[in-house]
Amino acid sequence: MDKQSRTTYHLADLTDRIRFEELPAEVVEKARLLVADSIACMIGGTLPVQGRKMIGIFGAMAGVPDVGICGTTHRMPLLNAVYVNSYLATTLDLDDTYDGHPGSTIVPVALSLGQINDISGRALIEAVVTGYEVGIRVANGIKPTPERTKLVRGINTWQIFCAAAVAAKLEGLDREKTAHAYGHAALHASVPSLRKWGFIDGKIQWLKNNFGYTAYGGVLSAILAREGFLADTTIFDGEDGFWIMASSDRCDYDAIRVSLEHYYTLKVHTKPYPACRHIHPTLDAVTAIARESRPSPSNIESVLVETFYEVVEDYTSMPTLPFDVVFSAPYLVALALHCIEPGPEWLVPERISDPALLATAGKVSFAEWEEASRLYPQVERELMSKVTVIEKSGQRHHRTVRIPKGDPRNPMTMDEIADKFDALTGPVIGLAKADRLFRLITEDLDSLEHIGELAALTTL
Repeated sequence: MDKQSRTTYHLADLTDRIRFEELPAEVVEKARLLVADSIACMIGGTLPVQGRKMIGIFGAMAGVPDVGICGTTHRMPLLNAVYVNSYLATTLDLDDTYDGHPGSTIVPVALSLGQINDISGRALIEAVVTGYEVGIRVANGIKPTPERTKLVRGINTWQIFCAAAVAAKLEGLDREKTAHAYGHAALHASVPSLRKWGFIDGKIQWLKNNFGYTAYGGVLSAILAREGFLADTTIFDGEDGFWIMASSDRCDYDAIRVSLEHYYTLKVHTKPYPACRHIHPTLDAVTAIARESRPSPSNIESVLVETFYEVVEDYTSMPTLPFDVVFSAPYLVALALHCIEPGPEWLVPERISDPALLATAGKVSFAEWEEASRLYPQVERELMSKVTVIEKSGQRHHRTVRIPKGDPRNPMTMDEIADKFDALTGPVIGLAKADRLFRLITEDLDSLEHIGELAALTTL
């Protein structure tokens, strides 16, 4: 057999081999933080109108209400809950990143299915790590060339394997059934849709990456395999494998088959701003200038942002709705220059028409930085930006960011993660309950015998 043969079984073996007892301490610690981060995003995702509408849509459907919806009093059938919780996790665009947002199709699945299966905290961590390790290997293996990426790109497409891996782990599927679960997952994968998000007219479509459906399909794939439904277990292999089904133009089988000596869970980024990760190095630079030099927005003549092509080409429209804010680089720059604390406050509807913010945003221009564009498409991406603020007096303020905050090489501190958690969960479940929930996840999750105790704290 050549190296591409039976890739599905290689991933099935990897899924089976991950055991809590064998996880390095740093992986367990990172998993706890990622669980806390995603749960905060789910609870905070009930704040915008899109989250509330999605809850209403699925809440009207019949079924046995087995699983709680984060940040609400609602309970829904398993697959509906998986869909809604995963959608909520990405609504504010504060979900974790690794050339995608894997946590949004991992933690909601583990929390939802974990309630059905009455799992322990250790089992939750084990399943979460499995989701990151399987999904990210697929992402790295099928990542298209930079030229192809400009034409077609999708992260929901590969993230279905994150959800399927979590579900296969929690359902206790053996090697054969796990391979079939991955075969089913490939058929449930959404088309790569990032080039048709509404960037052209600046009106972002509300499903975003369609992570609700992605998580739904991943869990259903594991259930089908559990019940004996057969799938193609060569789904990754050959010239007609999943890589080309996902519209990629290459497949690196060695990247998919990387051993567990390398934990990709440790490579996952967390986000300090409710904004597309592409804009974060720019926001880091602007925030540093605003805090250190304190230029008055009314005295600013111009702001020049030099960064990679994706931002310059797709993220320079002004928002028409709060939902658009997270992809509007000029408006986000204005929020940072006005020193408005990042979080749900950035998406307050009244700010969209704020004359002062709009005036500042109108002073922002963008140019491509060739080095940033060259490094951006790498498997483990480099996200870079240079910002120059010029005051009317002629004074210049400059900042270059090569590693944005939240990157494992420039991580958010525990205090910063805790502050983000409080900002997202406090307005929904109250700060006292939020504090208990955060401490349970970050300090006591390993010793938790029943995940229901954690789940109860995520709901009203």
